[in-house]
Amino acid sequence: MIDLEQFSRDHWGPLRRHTYRLTGSIVDAEDAVQETMLRAVEMGPALDSVGDPVEWLHVAATEAALALLHEQPSLSLETLELPDLVQTAGPGAGALAGEEGWPGVDLPFLFPLQYTEPEQRAVAVLRDAMEDGDRLAAAALSATLPEVFQLAEAAGRRRAEVRRRWGRHVPFSPLQDDPASARVFARFTEALGLRDKALLQAALLPEAEMVMNAGRRESGQDFVATACADTLGELGADPRLTPVWLNGCRGLLAWERHPHRDEWRRGAALLVLCEGSHVRTVKWEMDGHILRSIQAEEPDK
Repeated sequence: MIDLEQFSRDHWGPLRRHTYRLTGSIVDAEDAVQETMLRAVEMGPALDSVGDPVEWLHVAATEAALALLHEQPSLSLETLELPDLVQTAGPGAGALAGEEGWPGVDLPFLFPLQYTEPEQRAVAVLRDAMEDGDRLAAAALSATLPEVFQLAEAAGRRRAEVRRRWGRHVPFSPLQDDPASARVFARFTEALGLRDKALLQAALLPEAEMVMNAGRRESGQDFVATACADTLGELGADPRLTPVWLNGCRGLLAWERHPHRDEWRRGAALLVLCEGSHVRTVKWEMDGHILRSIQAEEPDK
């Protein structure tokens, strides 16, 4: 008989990664995994007869994630949105220590999926993650294999549309740790730390974009520079910035001094997407749940 407690410990991490790739949301991913584990508990001894438990879990988790995706409105192609930020080991979205072997969370893969229909997204993710992804997608969607192939083709066409619209602002191929991007990132980090709007404007693409929590968006280097300087200023007189990798791209963790204790606390995370000699897109993340998951040493006092 399967030890359900050990079963949960063994599979929670991989399923959380899988459902995050499906939803782009940390909270939705955790909800989907909880629903999946509840189904496993309800099955009890019958879980022994499912064949491959890993495949069964991925199908069940996909079904749970699809239910959440269907509750949300479709994302318009004219709306720039980025998934919740997840820390990675470096460019190309290598996993952090202890997470090796699980599917990647790189932005070039995840970003266009946000604009696909839920069923198309499920097919794309299962195909990428599992050896027999088409068969598992058919099971999760109650579809035939020809229908799965049609969904995959539709997802590919949608990806091409998204690339034509947002390819200037978001990478569509794995990033490399190239010297040019490192220099641009360093310029932007210095300008942001100084909260110098002129230097920030110089580091930004003229048609730069910025997205934040609660649907806020700024467009154009002037507006983005002002918003970045003002947002960092909200963290106090002397915030600190620590470079990190987020979804395989360069980013920053911003620290602020605790108002009542002599210690640093996490105030924001930034995804900084560079192209050539300029930064093209910035995402600010303020959600404490996400910030606490980022591994980084506190700044010196």
